[in-house]
Amino acid sequence: MSSSTISGIVKSDHIAVNELYKNYIMSQGDIKKQERLSIQFRQELTKHSTAEETILYPAFEQYLGPEGKKIADQDRNEHETVKKLLHLLGTTPVSNPQHRIIFSELMTNLNEHIRSEEKNNLSKFESAITVDLSASLAQAFEQAKLSVAV
Repeated sequence: MSSSTISGIVKSDHIAVNELYKNYIMSQGDIKKQERLSIQFRQELTKHSTAEETILYPAFEQYLGPEGKKIADQDRNEHETVKKLLHLLGTTPVSNPQHRIIFSELMTNLNEHIRSEEKNNLSKFESAITVDLSASLAQAFEQAKLSVAV
């Protein structure tokens, strides 16, 4: 774990939630499997978002100064949109055709957030911190995910 970076952990999570969504789409017609994948997606994204908000965004503010505060505030706003859609997804039965539409809208918003975070924010952040700090934040991020009750 100590060789992991905060960027590596965050990007790995992004890949994992995208894979869950792809598997959900590929499981069309299998309601039980789609239901399981939808639940797993919501759980994983909830853990990831909570870890970003409790570990990553405060670190942006601490190590990137005023620009970090601006980045963190923008990311938190993007999370609010995703959280609303995530809640709607969780309250819409998989058997309802709206479920897939909501899921698709959620993924559009989420992928915009991911692109910005990976292309701009994480690389800027990694440049501003040491390798040891990145590894320490990666460990804290993983611990934060484990502490989220879903």
